[in-house]
Amino acid sequence: MYRIGHGNAFDLRVYDSAPLGSLHPGVKCANCHVDPIPGARWKCVACDDYDLCSLCYHGDKHNLGHAFLRLETPSSKVTKLPPRKDCSKVQAQGIFPGAVVTRGRDWKHGDQDGGDGKRGKVVDIRPWNDEFARSAVRVRWENKHENTYRLGFQGKTDVLAVTATSGGHYYKYHLPIIALEPLQRSFGADEYVRVDSDLETVRAMQPNHGEWMDKMRYVLGRIGKVVRQFDTGDVKVLVDGEEWTLNPVVLDSMMPTTTTSRQGARAEASSGGGIKSGDSVRVIGDVSKLKELQKGHGGFNDNMRKVLGCVVTVIGIDKDGDVHVKHGDQQWCLNPQAVEKVDGSEASGGAGEDGDGAEMLRRLLASALLKAFVDK
Repeated sequence: MYRIGHGNAFDLRVYDSAPLGSLHPGVKCANCHVDPIPGARWKCVACDDYDLCSLCYHGDKHNLGHAFLRLETPSSKVTKLPPRKDCSKVQAQGIFPGAVVTRGRDWKHGDQDGGDGKRGKVVDIRPWNDEFARSAVRVRWENKHENTYRLGFQGKTDVLAVTATSGGHYYKYHLPIIALEPLQRSFGADEYVRVDSDLETVRAMQPNHGEWMDKMRYVLGRIGKVVRQFDTGDVKVLVDGEEWTLNPVVLDSMMPTTTTSRQGARAEASSGGGIKSGDSVRVIGDVSKLKELQKGHGGFNDNMRKVLGCVVTVIGIDKDGDVHVKHGDQQWCLNPQAVEKVDGSEASGGAGEDGDGAEMLRRLLASALLKAFVDK
């Protein structure tokens, strides 16, 4: 028995999804030219329109100093990986050319292997058909009979390894973990989503999915509302009054109601109730404390000083429980412990640029007076 999320631990990774029929239509490997790419797709971040298949990626093709993006399926969430030059590899062992095998659990081929317990040697790995790459194995038995058998096709395995051989080396920690998460990305109308904040990732994934324009930098990391999802999987999103067509892999669903994560539970306790979209909350006024709280929750930058002590509007809660707020024309991702829910009267009194500025000025003045009193 292996863990696939229990205790936030994951024991297994996917070595190759090609035998299961995973394909990327319209995407060709820039090195070996296999079209479409079977299994995982590896997209170079530094080069325009440059993709590798799994065999070429783990075979160290292309510049090892370039970072890549990994996609398990055409619509799965994109994962950004570090350059391979800084990563170690491990050796693959299993049923590869030269391995010695015997009949397996799904064997239905009579005695063409010479009988139960007889052995054969793997000649090569091949597709069972055009849609299932690396899903079959060619075996030559001791009785000189040779045939092709299933090795992952539709979950069936006709042969088992008696003596495994090496299948080369691979980047273990670049492989996806096995987790109970859907690979397909689907979004409903009026659903709130957050655009990936990484410029290189979004720019690399936009070709043939609405394309990339420099003014799209404005939507990075921002929250918008889904207008519709096309049959192609692309998503039209409304962000601050402007519509954008985006690749679904650069979008994350936002939780539509209250905070539910561990962080959200703390926010709920401190605010006296669950924080939800549309609520007014006050940001803490202590800049040192905010900097500390923001570690691992969107980070801190100097522009955030303008919201210290201010009342802002919640526009979404993400899957980690972090609170996304809007202040003027800017959006921020905040640790839920950095905000507290305010009632209607306090919200109306502190809303707007003038109210926020006055509140911050009041707090700064009080801090200065306290410092002067202590110094005196």
